[in-house]
Amino acid sequence: MKALEKFLSKHSFTLLLIWCFVLTILYSTLSIVRHMHFQSGGFDLGLYDQAVWKFGHFLGAYNTVKGRIIFGDHMVLTLPIFGVLYYFWNDVRLLLVMQAGAIVFSAIPIFLIAKRRLSSKIAALCIAGMYSLFYGIQYGVYFDFHPILIGVAILSWLAYLWESEKKTLFWITLVIALATQENMGIAVAGLAALFFFRKQHWKQAIVVGVIGIAYMFVSTKISALFSPVGYQYMPQLPTTIHEAFLRLFDSEEKRLVWLYSYLPLSFIPLLSPGSLIAVVMDVSQYFVTGPEFSRMWSPFMHHRAILAPFLILGMIDVLSFVKSKRIPVGGIALVLLVVSLGMQYYFHFPLNKLVKAEYWKEEAWMNDTRTMLSSIPKSYSIATQQNLVPHLSHRNEIYLIYPREHNITEAPCGQTLCWWLDFGGKPEYLVADTRPGQWLTQILETSENWNEALVNMERVGRLVLMKQIGYMKLFRINYDKGNVY
Repeated sequence: MKALEKFLSKHSFTLLLIWCFVLTILYSTLSIVRHMHFQSGGFDLGLYDQAVWKFGHFLGAYNTVKGRIIFGDHMVLTLPIFGVLYYFWNDVRLLLVMQAGAIVFSAIPIFLIAKRRLSSKIAALCIAGMYSLFYGIQYGVYFDFHPILIGVAILSWLAYLWESEKKTLFWITLVIALATQENMGIAVAGLAALFFFRKQHWKQAIVVGVIGIAYMFVSTKISALFSPVGYQYMPQLPTTIHEAFLRLFDSEEKRLVWLYSYLPLSFIPLLSPGSLIAVVMDVSQYFVTGPEFSRMWSPFMHHRAILAPFLILGMIDVLSFVKSKRIPVGGIALVLLVVSLGMQYYFHFPLNKLVKAEYWKEEAWMNDTRTMLSSIPKSYSIATQQNLVPHLSHRNEIYLIYPREHNITEAPCGQTLCWWLDFGGKPEYLVADTRPGQWLTQILETSENWNEALVNMERVGRLVLMKQIGYMKLFRINYDKGNVY
């Protein structure tokens, strides 16, 4: 046992780097396989892919997937920088690999913080492992690309720079963190609250907290200027403290967030007041939204990734207190890591998918789909369904479409209420997968409704079939016919 401890202690940083490289490969594989099996979506991989591609080609900031200037969705000021990367690898998968690498290697500052405060390389290694395997990070990596995960990585580095009193780098990194997304202002304020409760640099904590809240307020106002509907993620604030408290637990999804956040960490971060305040500050911005944004309550979305630094820093606080009582923390951290790994298996978090044969299964329709998509010129203006958008988003115009039931006056489908496709713009072509019973990512209507809409529009001449491979169809959209609603 002592030999093992000596080995782990001596080679801890090397082992950490190996772990980061391996986990980056695993996370990248997890998200890329999902994408290649047509389970990614226009929201959000296709949305950001087009934005980054257009910035890289100096084609402006208007995003046709969202139907507005990209900053009218979220204030992601780092997107133009990402566009440069496409000169090295012009592929949407670059975003997935970059995201995986950024979040995994942010375990390094967590390791450095833990090593400094706990004086135990073994404990630091275990804590870095728990951070990088946090369920919110896994779901964030698994579910498309989201700039907020880059923000989480930067936030962890920000915490390290704060701890180590590297003031110049701290303030530079703070600006970069805020630039990744408008609600990073709340995250920065949460980090400030954590340091304030530690009574560590409390004056700086107040200043940083004010900056974070102020940035959130100002950036949402600016974002609203670029959107036809204003800033759409504005929370519905509760009127009483009692209502605010209930909003944190009033649905199964919210209760699962608390369970998944704390149980794999053996509830240790609950003993850190600063950590708890930071977590409450972050989840509150999502949990007080109305039912129309109930997806933000889910434990299976990327929004939960940002809890990782707060929870792990809280765990370090608690273990630091234990260490002050002359109790060895290396063994405790090792036990906590084993518990965390057990919860990973028990709750079937995304990494578990990599050992399941069905996750890797290739089907004939996938090859047909790839063949069709690869044959479509990039100059075409395209409308398509949610799960095909990120495979066609390297173009100036790509539109997300939905089937909708309209009151059709001429009744081309033989009845007054008729399924039809709504276009977000005026594309030249439509690409459709007509497989029966398919899972239409984030399209709430059934595949039967989808196919019915295609048949109705083809019947009146609005759609003209140009090419078919298997269930995949390429239509030319004829705007001179079929204008029946």
